[in-house]
Amino acid sequence: MKTATALCLALPILLSGCVSAAFAAGGAVVGATGAVVGGAVDLVTTSEEEQMRKDNKRLKRENERLRKENAEG
Repeated sequence: MKTATALCLALPILLSGCVSAAFAAGGAVVGATGAVVGGAVDLVTTSEEEQMRKDNKRLKRENERLRKENAEG
């Protein structure tokens, strides 16, 4: 079990140099489920266009939330 956890924690760092320290630290809690490995693979295989679409969706949702908060307040 310790080896699997260590592997899950080390794998994102080994797979990509652009994985941030925050992601690796946050993965410590989720490492036992293997979600960190899936997230690291997703980061490596996501195209720039796909990432831009995801970011645009996220920003649109955030803008809608802020508009609703401003309308209520």
